[in-house]
Amino acid sequence: MADKKEMEPVVDGFEKIESTMNNAESFVESHQKQLLIGFVAIIAAVVFYFLLDHFVWQPKESEAAREIFKAEQAFAKDSFKVALEGKEDDFSGFLEIIDNYGSTKSGNLAKAYAGICYKQLGEYDNAKDYLNKFSGSDDMVAPALKGAVADCYWDMEETEKACKAYLDAAKSADNDVLSPMYLKRAAMCQMQLGKNAEAVKLLEQIVREYPNIHQLQMAEVVKFLEIAKAAK
Repeated sequence: MADKKEMEPVVDGFEKIESTMNNAESFVESHQKQLLIGFVAIIAAVVFYFLLDHFVWQPKESEAAREIFKAEQAFAKDSFKVALEGKEDDFSGFLEIIDNYGSTKSGNLAKAYAGICYKQLGEYDNAKDYLNKFSGSDDMVAPALKGAVADCYWDMEETEKACKAYLDAAKSADNDVLSPMYLKRAAMCQMQLGKNAEAVKLLEQIVREYPNIHQLQMAEVVKFLEIAKAAK
């Protein structure tokens, strides 16, 4: 049987536990009202979120998806102005969808469509505005839209801005499809600016880092590389 000295640490331990529990109970009792209010507030927030999602967000997502369908059809037919503005009493265009459903997935996609439509119509400032409004982290779509912004600068003959935007798009893409394409366009911008040494670096980067691109694409890169080297 354990003697008194051996039991003392155990007894002390139980006393500490009991004291801690008593303190916790005292805290709960003295703050019961505040804790109850906080608990009710959390439940209310969860219920509110559920109701908002079920009765507001989900229906709006469905409505937006239905609305955008005909505008996408017009876009596919290169009817860019119609796709933007829609047809009265027939379907909403991308601009109206953005106004009514901008916070939905389809509304976000409509921003990308609107930017491309404006680009095709030669309204580059509007194009850049809507392309930059699109938010997404997709490995292909988001970098492609950055490339479209760069194309706008190129068409506006703002070559330095185009070069910077192409480099940003290439870095954002980080894949074998888009990155070499935008690096090549950035190199062409540098050549137009007379910065042939910079163009050589970019073209050599494509050859070094993306050796498996399509043969025709690589042949074009090599051709520009030879021209840039000769012009250094």
